[in-house]
Amino acid sequence: TGKPPARASGATRPSLCSTMEHQPAPEWKQKHVKVGVGTMFLRKNQDGCLMVLLGKRKGSHGAGRYALPGGHLELGESVATCASRELEEETGLKVDEKEWKFAFVSNDVMPKDLKHYVTIFVQCYDADGKQEVKNMEPLKCEKWEWFKFKDIKTTLKPEMLFVPLKNLIHRSNFEPLAQSSNDSLTCMFFG
Repeated sequence: TGKPPARASGATRPSLCSTMEHQPAPEWKQKHVKVGVGTMFLRKNQDGCLMVLLGKRKGSHGAGRYALPGGHLELGESVATCASRELEEETGLKVDEKEWKFAFVSNDVMPKDLKHYVTIFVQCYDADGKQEVKNMEPLKCEKWEWFKFKDIKTTLKPEMLFVPLKNLIHRSNFEPLAQSSNDSLTCMFFG
């Protein structure tokens, strides 16, 4: 008949590269997958180590866990526009949209919170390091801290990371930019 066979009640759908075992939930808080944008704002410290800015979340799902600045992609908004907007709203840091480079995509199913996101990670390298980080949303973020990117896996246990960041750090071989780049692929991605 051209229709896929019916699944038994409670059966799980097979998936490719799933990030967790699918556990059907009776009352998901959202009806559709949402798109999040995570921003990796990178700079080098005095020793030349690549640092990334992380905030400790509060007052929302993932409270008490470290996350990158970021948020929801708004209807009609480009990923680069969202990244610049969210970074400035949360930290006061300003980045021109053209500076963002594509980094990674993760499928983030959060059954305890009854949420499902696809997170698009973007990165930019702050060569001059002159802008100061401010906690612009103290009701949503306890504090902002700089971490050596290469040490996040060993410094912060997986349960200390917000699910999208945990998937980036512990389920991929991602390596961030060490300096500014003219990656032509980003033109296609953001175009």
